[in-house]
Amino acid sequence: MARFQELRVWQMANRQLTGVARVQIRFGDLESQLRRAAISVCSNIAEGAGRGSDAELARFLRIARGSNDEIAAQLHICAALGTEVAELMRVNASVGKMLSAFIGTLRSPP
Repeated sequence: MARFQELRVWQMANRQLTGVARVQIRFGDLESQLRRAAISVCSNIAEGAGRGSDAELARFLRIARGSNDEIAAQLHICAALGTEVAELMRVNASVGKMLSAFIGTLRSPP
């Protein structure tokens, strides 16, 4: 297994985290929650890669995908509140597709 920093999905998730960190949101705790979810995506990809088995990696990638979906919901809220997040939404969609594809490669054959 490659080091997590070498995984394209982690690199894209890190790009998402960087973008999230730059967003200015003026709605309660939404900014903090968005950042925590973005950190969770990166962290779970890294933890899964470090576990040493495909089953564990897939488990942590599924957790990362759930956090990525949380980000998607939060970005829709941001957009509804007038924050420009179109590029982040595109990055988020890419991360989701990459996570799903990676999980698909780790499934056991029937």
